[in-house]
This record gives sequence, C-alpha cells and structure tokens, in this order.
Amino acid sequence: MTDERREVTANGLDFECLTRGDGDRLALCLHGFPDDAGTFEPLMGRLAEAGFTVVAPYMRGYEPTGPAPDDDYSATALGSDAVELATALDEADDYEDVVLIGHDWGAVAAYAAARMAPDRFERIVTMAVPPRFAAEIWHHPRQFLRSWYVWFFQLPGLAERTLQRDDFALIEVLWNLWSPGWDYDEDRIDAVTETFRTAGTVDASLSYYRQFVNPLVRDLVGSGRPDLDDLPTIDVPGLVIAGENDGCIGADLFANADAAFEADCRVVEVRDAGHFMHQERPDVVGSEVASFLAD
Repeated sequence: MTDERREVTANGLDFECLTRGDGDRLALCLHGFPDDAGTFEPLMGRLAEAGFTVVAPYMRGYEPTGPAPDDDYSATALGSDAVELATALDEADDYEDVVLIGHDWGAVAAYAAARMAPDRFERIVTMAVPPRFAAEIWHHPRQFLRSWYVWFFQLPGLAERTLQRDDFALIEVLWNLWSPGWDYDEDRIDAVTETFRTAGTVDASLSYYRQFVNPLVRDLVGSGRPDLDDLPTIDVPGLVIAGENDGCIGADLFANADAAFEADCRVVEVRDAGHFMHQERPDVVGSEVASFLAD
C-alpha cells in the first residue's frame, strides 16, 4: 500500500507527514538519524491493519518539513513538536486515543513529550535509545567509543563536509556499523540520501547533536555524573525496544530502562537485530508493538 501525504501545522512548523490507515486510534511515529519518515513503512502497515491511523512526520529540520524558525533542535523542542502534533491531529479528527512511537531521535522526542504531557498519550513505544541515555552514558564508559560520531559532529565545517562527501556515503557507513549484517533495500538508502541532499537537512540534523552535547558537558562540569535516582520519571506506560547487536547504543544501557517509568514499562531486546530493528526484524517488532498497544 502506498502512503498518503498530509501537511500538519503545529508548534510553528508545517510538518510534511506520511499517513496510512483510517482507524479510530492515532499512532504518531517519529524518526531519527540518519533516516526519515519512510523508516516506519513496515510498521505503519501493521498498525493500520490493527485499527490505527498512522502519521509519520518528517522531523523538524528534515525536508520537506523544513528548518526550525528559531533554530531550536533541543530535546525540549522535539518533545513539544510531538505534543503539538498529537493535539492538532486529535482536534481535527477526534481519535479514541493517541500513542507515540519513536526511533532514535524520535525516541528522545517521545520521552520528552511523555514527561511534558503525560495525559496526552495513552502509551509510548521507543526504539534504540534508553530513557536516560544522557545520564546512563556516564555509567557505561564503552558507550563513549560507540558514540564517536556524536563528538565528531561537534566540529563545525568538518562534520558537514564529511557527511556530504561522496554523495552522503557516511549514511551507509553508519547503517552498516549500527546494524551489522542488515541487508537493507537500496531504494530505502536512496530515499534517505535524497532527504539529506535537500537544503538545510544537513545543518539541522547536526544541530540535534550539537544542542544535545552542550548541556551534557555543562552538567558534567557543574555537578559530576548525574544521579539516576534524581531524574524525572515517565508516567505513561511504555514499551522500550533495544537491538541485541546495536553498534550505536549498546543493549547494556537498557538494563534499567524500566526504572525511568512511574507507569508500567516493558523492555524488549530484539535478537539478531541492530539499531534499525524495526526494519531489520519488522515481523518481530511489529508483533511486540501491536501486542503492547492492544493490551
């Protein structure tokens, strides 16, 4: 089935969205890096069959949504986008409930949105990023090596040139490192490359990392390692999914993911899958998500 497109105005931006299904429940799906809204196509079909209207926006800064007018790509801005998108869609079509699904940076947005507006979402599903990553990283020194690209992306000019070199060859390099053995579809990598070719997407996608690292370093210098017990909890039921072979964020960082939730939380590790587990093992991930949302 071909996804339809829809523009949704929310939080000062016109979000270009892929949509599928016409059910009474809304599933809002948020993508990460280096990726775009098309990453959810396998899951969108599964959720549409389960009675959802599925909406997957191109995140702020990713064409054709376009850049943030205030140049804000912080986790707070991403969470606010999710809340406002859910509100705009719900007000237009009056859904039974709204569930929020995020992969990579989309997971970061989902955690932020659930903390901001717990009553807005019935449930959240996150993939590939644990709920307290910014704090957990200090307790897992090996993760600093896995996150080499985060530190590299702080280098102005050099990071942009490297990402664009050889027609964005770095995208495929990262996919292979983060999901070893994944036999991805060439059409998919071509679509993501085309998204990054459009003006502004490179600068915006790197700004996500730059605006994440600045407060991370400030907090470390100011008070040392964060105490996990002092961080705010999430009062929305959650499903947190990790990939066994994730070369981007190790599965060990998810060991205490449920402690970040005041509400019930289920943590699942997908075997024989890496960072893009929802595309590598679509049947497994689709079944886990559908089961969780049906409970």
